[in-house]
Amino acid sequence: MFEVFKSFSTELKFYLIMNVFFCFGGALSGVFQSVFLWKMDKTYSLLAYYSLYWSASIIISFVVCSWIARKTSPMITMRFGFLFYLFTYLIMLIFHNNLQDHIMLLGGTTGLAMSLYYVGVHMAVLDLTTNDKRDSFLYIQGVLNTVGGVAAPLLAGILISQFNGMIGYYVVFIATCVFFFIAFLISLKVKGSPISSQSYFWDVIKDPSREWKKMYSVMFADGIVSGVYWTFLVTMITFKVAGGELNLGVFNTAAEVVSILAFMMLAKFSNPDYRIRIFAIGSVGILLGSVLLSSFPVLISLIIYAVIQPVAGNMINTSMNAMIYASIERDPDYKNRRLDYIIIREIPLGIGRIIGVTLFLIMRKYLNSDNLLPISFSLFPIVYVLMIPTLYMVWKKPRRVMTAEK
Repeated sequence: MFEVFKSFSTELKFYLIMNVFFCFGGALSGVFQSVFLWKMDKTYSLLAYYSLYWSASIIISFVVCSWIARKTSPMITMRFGFLFYLFTYLIMLIFHNNLQDHIMLLGGTTGLAMSLYYVGVHMAVLDLTTNDKRDSFLYIQGVLNTVGGVAAPLLAGILISQFNGMIGYYVVFIATCVFFFIAFLISLKVKGSPISSQSYFWDVIKDPSREWKKMYSVMFADGIVSGVYWTFLVTMITFKVAGGELNLGVFNTAAEVVSILAFMMLAKFSNPDYRIRIFAIGSVGILLGSVLLSSFPVLISLIIYAVIQPVAGNMINTSMNAMIYASIERDPDYKNRRLDYIIIREIPLGIGRIIGVTLFLIMRKYLNSDNLLPISFSLFPIVYVLMIPTLYMVWKKPRRVMTAEK
């Protein structure tokens, strides 16, 4: 893996280092942001509405972000993303006492920051890699990003536990702002490549690649899970079982270490032909781990989940992203259309997130607070398992039919 890193260009190395600092800053506060918001009202409504607002904001913001990327470059768009991420934490610091009254502002700004950042990320991955090497690149990038955040949750947990009330959270949020600003400064070393100013949005809507057209339902389903499960359910159930911020920090640091090992192992054996089976193993693993922790919320279950979740999560997310990138490259004119594919992707994904949060809010009406967390934590990963047959129909069955015809 280190030999591969050495072979990267200077610009690509700065790109990866930039993301290390960004991920370290995000890991400092990301885990505890959900706990911070939960403590505002001690229910899950504020968390759900925050997720709902940033999900809706992403759908709207990606159109604006694509326009900025065409007028400047995807790399400049990413730099704006760093600044707006920093601004989201400033909002929490400024309105800390009555943040619940400004949750729409926080969610809207977060969605804009995510849109700006991920336009740059997706375009960089498409431009810097090819389909046959993309899985390895994504796993190596995952290792470096995880290394950047491996000590951050533990450090944040220690800092928060050293102060009374919410002061520790403010200290951590300020530290996050510092690391985001450093990432922004390093990004100035990465020039990036400009793209065509012409939009092919409606052309992609009307005539995408065959695989992309069939991936809409998969991206929609992925949004249902990601808008709730990965956004706050994982953090809240581990916080409840672990019993405090310091223990939550220890859990997440341990999970990051496991994640590094998983990325290194998967990078070694990665192969485009294995994507569906890797996704399937990860989906079943995350479901079983979630059911175990929900049914038996004790320390041993948390330890088992800490081993399963990083490995299974990496298998799901990396395989999913690799398949989405591959479906974009199946378009003969993808070089000109790639940004439009990235923008359109957010429509089914964003709608899925909104549906997922809505389902959670409906469940909240009919379940008491003691049952809401474990039941929802067990139910949402089922969606991943249900996605497996669809992915098989998109990627494996057509290949087998073509082989049989030959």
